[in-house]
Amino acid sequence: MRIALLALLFAAAACNGKGIRLGGGVDAPKDSGADGPKDSGANPSLFIYVAPDGDDNNPGTLALPLRTVGKARDMVRSLNSAMTGDVNVILRGGTYPQASTLGFTSADSGNNGYYVKYTAYPGERPLLTGGQPIKGWKLFDSASNIYSANAGSTPFRQLYVNGNKAVRARSPNLGAGGAANFFRLTGFDSTAHNVQVSSSQVPSFSNLTKVEMHLMTAWADNTLRIASITSSSGTSAIKFQSPEDGILFVRSNPRLDQHNTGFARAFYFENALEMLDEAGEWYLDEVTSTVYYKPRAGEDMATATVVAPMVETIMRIGGSSTSETVSYLWFQGLTFAHSTFMRPSQYGFLDAQAGQYNLTAQANNSQTVGRPPGGVSVSNAHHIRFERNLFTQMAATGLDLVSGTHDDLIIGNVFTDIGGSGISIGKFVADENTEYHTPYNPTDKNEICTNDTISNNFIDNVTTEIQGACGIAAGYPAHLTIEHNEVSRTNFTGISVGYGWTSAVNAMTNNKTNRNNIHHVATILAGADGINTQSNQGPASEIQYNYLHDFGRSTWADYDVQGLSLDEGTDGLTMAHNLMLNTPGILSAGSVGANVSLADNGARPSGADETQATAGIEPAYADIKDLTVPVPTF
Repeated sequence: MRIALLALLFAAAACNGKGIRLGGGVDAPKDSGADGPKDSGANPSLFIYVAPDGDDNNPGTLALPLRTVGKARDMVRSLNSAMTGDVNVILRGGTYPQASTLGFTSADSGNNGYYVKYTAYPGERPLLTGGQPIKGWKLFDSASNIYSANAGSTPFRQLYVNGNKAVRARSPNLGAGGAANFFRLTGFDSTAHNVQVSSSQVPSFSNLTKVEMHLMTAWADNTLRIASITSSSGTSAIKFQSPEDGILFVRSNPRLDQHNTGFARAFYFENALEMLDEAGEWYLDEVTSTVYYKPRAGEDMATATVVAPMVETIMRIGGSSTSETVSYLWFQGLTFAHSTFMRPSQYGFLDAQAGQYNLTAQANNSQTVGRPPGGVSVSNAHHIRFERNLFTQMAATGLDLVSGTHDDLIIGNVFTDIGGSGISIGKFVADENTEYHTPYNPTDKNEICTNDTISNNFIDNVTTEIQGACGIAAGYPAHLTIEHNEVSRTNFTGISVGYGWTSAVNAMTNNKTNRNNIHHVATILAGADGINTQSNQGPASEIQYNYLHDFGRSTWADYDVQGLSLDEGTDGLTMAHNLMLNTPGILSAGSVGANVSLADNGARPSGADETQATAGIEPAYADIKDLTVPVPTF
């Protein structure tokens, strides 16, 4: 059987030529070096085809493709033990629903220096979705033009209509063009554990314990499930459920009176039928399993494609340990979309910093944190390549390299409409029980994310759900290269490297954050920066030749933002030749060490210069900004 299968696959390769174009019209990569993929033109390469209208009982040829990526992965396991060329899994355009996480283990690796490649058929865009369709819409309220449908038994926090994200019913409504818009607190009482607002801003909620307050505190955002509201003399006192109640009023950073800016923290309410008053808004009644939606102009609910995300992680690449790893996998030209993140509905969500959420907090500033999930997650893996993919419509992190990675390449991808950070890499704490000021420096150095590269990616309109996340968030990586990326439209910091606020030696060394184009960031929160560092980065880390421009302090921010910020404990770093135009500040350097070199940062007398000309996405990947988000077909 295996011989017959091999014959079919070799025949498919011969019929389609060894120069097949992969990944939306991009030529199949040739030899990229001693440890890169070998030249497919000089070695036999196998081809397996997958199509949404295929059949998993087929042999996987172009004429008779498989139906699921999981079946193709299983077929690869019978072919990859003695590779003499790359194995190419070619995905036809269309939708590939993932009812559960698509997993890759060490059994799925390439071998002998050759890759197993999962790539798009030329000119087509395969979509791997963790969502399910919502159908059967009926008019619920003709006067308000609100429709309803059966939502099924699984709750969700996002909804997408015809490829566009709907707005979870909220008050106040968003501003013109979807601009941020908030109410403000009138007071708070940390002893009584309540916050106060104007009673005129509080509707009578029929399902109160499902209503959330989204509260901005300094550099962090908080999703707080309401427990009770008591009104008197025009003021409403709001108490929250546990565990968020026991964190918000206890932790010393970030706190409600941070930087003595008074009581007027920005907030909005979310998730009540009473607030469903704007076209494009929706509400899920979990008690009756009914979803309500008020269509935008031109949307016909009889024909609309409505998607609710159901899977937290769409694809996971993970070895069982640092000695049992996954390797030599290549993903190109694919779209990953529709991941969920339900923790805020179950436990609330209080951001400590950079999107890492509080599990515990003490008055002495002792805290523990958890990590939001990635729509695509990688751990204990090396020589993994993501190129020209689209990561979109995800509830938390887009692509997460958690730990145990090395020599991986994230190049030429697009991250947009992401709830948390576009890309996250490296551990921020050793584990969820370790106090978050403790420097991460594991005994097993293979656990550190090392020699990974993040290059030429377009990261735009991220942090839409976790406002305190970042475009790129790095914990404690080593020899990390972040270069030639464009980062824009984040509610907090563009690029953050480091965690823990410690000058102690840790896992970080020789990290390079160079020639990135960062603009229109820090759109909501205070304490945000174009680029931020924390803790000892040394030796020999760099932040150089970055172009930061066109952002400032938001009207909703509690205090200032900066172009560049060296946060507490930063050391072992050269920061030079960074151009800043139309930014609120140049550089904040607080408690930094003796081995920090600062030179030539800020605006130039002549304005534009070589830094501006060379920062950001390079010409070979400039076309990635033209990608469109595909609408799934179920």
